[in-house]
Amino acid sequence: MPTVKKSILLIGKPWPATQTVLSRLADCGWNSQAVASLREAEILMKTSSFDLILADETLPDGRAYAITGMVVRRAATLLVSIALSESCLWLPVVAFGNRVLGSRALNPETLELEAQKILSACDGKDFRTLPAHANRLHRAGIPRRKTAAA
Repeated sequence: MPTVKKSILLIGKPWPATQTVLSRLADCGWNSQAVASLREAEILMKTSSFDLILADETLPDGRAYAITGMVVRRAATLLVSIALSESCLWLPVVAFGNRVLGSRALNPETLELEAQKILSACDGKDFRTLPAHANRLHRAGIPRRKTAAA
């Protein structure tokens, strides 16, 4: 049975943290496309299917929330980035076609893990990963910290 690739759409300027996430997800076999505006995103979303959409809050032709209805109809997930002075936060707006605006924001460190969970849920796999620094510490023989979830 052929593997179905997951697709990610990036709308707006690529942040360094976002580029890192997209690069690592591409290594896992996920496709990504980038566009600069809402208009380009709307055109692309009419002809292509995306599992995850990452968008800057403010775009040259409007605010990312304008595509919420389109994302809901496609049962996809939308995360919107809010720029901070040194970084950004990612706000969940739609999860698997359900509006979730008001959920806890994600920092860049948790974005990759959440993106992988979202994309893995699309094909029913329980795909978990550790942040890159935790994997390096483990390989160096430094034990992992216990977390509330562990």
